[in-house]
Amino acid sequence: MEKCLMTRDETIKLLMVIQSAYPNFKPPDKTVAVDTWYTMLKDMDYNVVQMGLRAYITTDTSGFAPSIGRLINTIYTIQNPQELNEMEAWALVSKALKNGYYGAVEEFDSLPPLVQKAVGNPDNLRNWSQTDTNSIENVVQSNFMRSYRLVVNRENEIKKMPADVRTLIENVNKTSYSAQIGAKNQQTIKLSFEDNKSQNKPIKGIPMPKEIKERIEQMKR
Repeated sequence: MEKCLMTRDETIKLLMVIQSAYPNFKPPDKTVAVDTWYTMLKDMDYNVVQMGLRAYITTDTSGFAPSIGRLINTIYTIQNPQELNEMEAWALVSKALKNGYYGAVEEFDSLPPLVQKAVGNPDNLRNWSQTDTNSIENVVQSNFMRSYRLVVNRENEIKKMPADVRTLIENVNKTSYSAQIGAKNQQTIKLSFEDNKSQNKPIKGIPMPKEIKERIEQMKR
């Protein structure tokens, strides 16, 4: 479906539909109402906004017209897949901890972006992997799940904001300490992969000792 951004005329049509479905929706100043709704929705696909309004109307039991925020919430639910819940995210981290001491960098890189943000960095995985089971199941798990919940909530709220506000937040975040840590983590991951690649690369011109070959063959049997 071709993307068609909202126009002011389409905003008027949208408000007419809302008023038809909710007779109690009577803005004191229609011009101000149109301008406000248009400003908030103009970066969105008109077809998606229509779909969101239909979804809201058909599921609403309150009898009240949607506010801009509630309509955007409905649109967001339609457009975005559900994120991992806290237990699902922790299950991935718990699995990564099994190889967290020697493979912290690789395990961290394999985690979804939001889970990475909640973990922080590969060193945290390495440190957690050395923690006793009781502490992991109580302290570490609890702290991670709380952190993950905050990360997901923040990301979801940002996605609902107007495009210019999201751009501003993105530009501000580029200079944040968190962004610097993220860049450092990615550099660490890149160097780790390059190091592993160089270590696993065979060296030409040097024959493998006979006893080593025999041991390898025995292990294959």
